[in-house]
Amino acid sequence: MSLTNEPDNLANMALDTLSQLLNLDCVWIQLIADKKKKILSLAAERGFNPEIKREIAAMDMSHAISQQILGLGHVITIPDLNNDGLYGIPSFKNTGFKWLVAVPLMTYRAHGILGAASRNKKLLGKDTPNLLMTIAGLIAGALMKAQLSQGKAEPDIPAIMPILEPSNKTVPEITREETIDVVKPERPVTMTPRRNDGAFHSHTKKMEGFRRAHR
Repeated sequence: MSLTNEPDNLANMALDTLSQLLNLDCVWIQLIADKKKKILSLAAERGFNPEIKREIAAMDMSHAISQQILGLGHVITIPDLNNDGLYGIPSFKNTGFKWLVAVPLMTYRAHGILGAASRNKKLLGKDTPNLLMTIAGLIAGALMKAQLSQGKAEPDIPAIMPILEPSNKTVPEITREETIDVVKPERPVTMTPRRNDGAFHSHTKKMEGFRRAHR
């Protein structure tokens, strides 16, 4: 990917490598063509039929999938397209694909969507979404480099900020068995100021004599 500064060539090269590497039936890249008008363009695809092309062409940034991926930076994983009633992309199921994963092309902002689908259920592993996310990051970086070389990069505010991973650390809760030891303050000691006229010393002697007399 680093050998070309043409976005179209780069997208096609990336999909050729990705489909061969993971043995995928269907891969595609959509790019943000006009952010203000919420227009997406299909940059490259492998494995599309006319029905899928029409469905993807009709998808803009207000689509349910686009909002999740481009608006929130989420990874979409549909492990069983036969049970998909949330995102409304029946063309993949009608074509015989079993699962679908779509991830954002992300650098400091969202550039578009990288998607993959397959007829082979076994190709969807627990690490597949993370792997596609890593590949998408490489593609997005190369696309940004290509845009910069052509003077097409947008110097605007990022579409979405980087997503912070939640920390695995939890604040320990105090149970009944794990009580907190509270140190009770000692009884305050009142200090009586000493007098320099000897009266205090005389009074002390009288009190000691009184206590001895009444033992």
